[in-house]
Amino acid sequence: MHYSFDWRPIWDNCWLIADGLVTTVELSFAALILALLLGTLIGTLGASRARALSFVAACYVEPLRNVPLLIHMYFWYMALAFLQLPAFVCAMLGLALYSGAYVAEVVRSGIGSIPNGQMQAGLALGLRYFQTLRFVIYPQALRIIAPSLASLLSQLIKDSSLASVLAVAELAYQAGAIEGQTFRTFEVYITLSLIYLVLVTIVTQTITWLAGESESAAAQLSDA
Repeated sequence: MHYSFDWRPIWDNCWLIADGLVTTVELSFAALILALLLGTLIGTLGASRARALSFVAACYVEPLRNVPLLIHMYFWYMALAFLQLPAFVCAMLGLALYSGAYVAEVVRSGIGSIPNGQMQAGLALGLRYFQTLRFVIYPQALRIIAPSLASLLSQLIKDSSLASVLAVAELAYQAGAIEGQTFRTFEVYITLSLIYLVLVTIVTQTITWLAGESESAAAQLSDA
C-alpha cells in the first residue's frame, strides 16, 4: 500500500489550527491556574493535623478524582444546563476541579514530607503561620513534587482535547473538522501531535524551572 503525503490542506487550513491552538491555550491556562489554586488550598488542608480540615480535604479529593473527567464536563454542560454556562466554561470547570483533586494529593504528600521542625523553626524566627508556609514549606515541597506536578499539568493539557465533545473549538475539534473536509488523516493528526508535544514540553520545562527558582529562594532564606 502506497500513501502519498499532502501537507497543502494543513497549510490551507492553518487559520483553523491557529484558532484551535489559541482556544486550547486559553482553556488549559485557565484550568491550570484554578487547579493549582484549588489543589494548593485543599492539599494544605489535607496536610493539616486537624482532623476536621483533613476530612474536608478528603471530601473534595475522593469524589472528584474517582469520577471520569468526561462525566465532570457533562455534569456542568448537561446536568447544570439551567445555569446556561458557555461550553468553554463547562470544560474549564470540569478540567480544573478534576485536576485540582490530583494536585491536592501531590501537594499534601509534598508538605507531609517536610519535617515538622521546619514549621517550628519558621515560627521561632518570628514568621507568621502563612508566611512560614509561603517562604519555608512551599518552596521545599515544590522541589520535591515538581516531577509529579509537571506530569499532572501536562496531562491536563492533553485532557483538554475532551472539550471537543462539548463543541469547544479547541485543537482536537478543529483537527476533526479539517480531517472531515480534506480526508488527510495522517497529516492532520501528525500536526496535532506535534503541537501537543510542544505545549506539554513548555509546561514541563516551566515547572522544572520554577522548582529550581523556589529551591534557590529557600536556600537564600535559610542562609539569611
